[in-house]
Formats: sequence, structure tokens, C-alpha cells
Amino acid sequence: MDDADLIKDFRKGRTEAFSELVQKYSKPLTMTIFRMIRDVEESKDISQTVFLKAYEGLPGFTMASSFKTWLYKIALNTVRDYLRKRKPIHSTDALETLVDPAEPTWDSLDKKRNLSRMREAMETLPPKQRLTLQLRVYEDMDYEEIARVLGGTAGGARVNFFQAAKALREKLGAMQ
Repeated sequence: MDDADLIKDFRKGRTEAFSELVQKYSKPLTMTIFRMIRDVEESKDISQTVFLKAYEGLPGFTMASSFKTWLYKIALNTVRDYLRKRKPIHSTDALETLVDPAEPTWDSLDKKRNLSRMREAMETLPPKQRLTLQLRVYEDMDYEEIARVLGGTAGGARVNFFQAAKALREKLGAMQ
């Protein structure tokens, strides 16, 4: 079943249809939130908050955009609220969870170093460019969807993406 069918079923009273949407989007949404705030537990909490807001707002969802776009818009606004309210903290880096312990040590260290360099370079990008890059690369959203999530036009999203990619190439080249 596609998202539109699940939403129709939900509106007809089959609340399990929403569980299917949660199952489909929970992991990618939580990873997107993690990439923005860099805290695993907070990412999970925010993701739950986003799904709660979506559940409460779904009866009024007009389907003018896709459910995914609408959900990510809710997530972006929720993350912005969270970032405004939180105190600056230095959380432990969870990228080490991406390293495979079965890899040879040198390969593992090299992967960590490269991930760290990429993260540092991405952190220097302006927020809109960083989010555009993340939505395009990690969420495979097209420029129209990105424009609906972040506000603006598809052309503006395309420009943000290419500026971000160019800046990353320059920064990563300078870090070598």
C-alpha cells in the first residue's frame, strides 16, 4: 500500500495504518534528525514527537504534498524548536557506531578519520545548504520536495545543493 492509501485507511478508522507509516519512516527520519542534532537519544525522542504531531495533524492533512514531505517539514520545525530551547552541549560522537569491528584496525581508523573530516566540513556549511545536502543525499528527495520541506523553490534547492557540494569539495581538498 502506498502512503495515500494508508492515510485514507487511517481516516476511515483503521489506526493500524498509521503504524505502517511509522514503520516505513521511523528509521530514515530518526537518522535525518540525528544528522542535524548529533545526539542519538534526543533524535529518537524528537522522532517520536514528530510522529505524535503527525498523528494528531493527519486528519487535517490536505495531501497537497506527499506524506513524506509533510512529515519532514514537521521534523524540521520540531528540530528548530529543540535547537532554540536546548543549552549548548558537547555530546559524545556516535559515528563510532558506524565502524565495523571486523574491519582491520587501520581501515577502521581511516574510515573514522574520513567520517570525522566530512562531518567537520558539513558543520561549516550554512544551515540551509547543509539540510539541502542531507535531504538530497540521505533521503533521496528531489528538489521539489526539498523546496516544500525547507521553503523556497526547486531552483533554489538545486542551487543550495550545488553550492554545498562545491564548498565540501573545496573544504575537503584543503584538509588533505
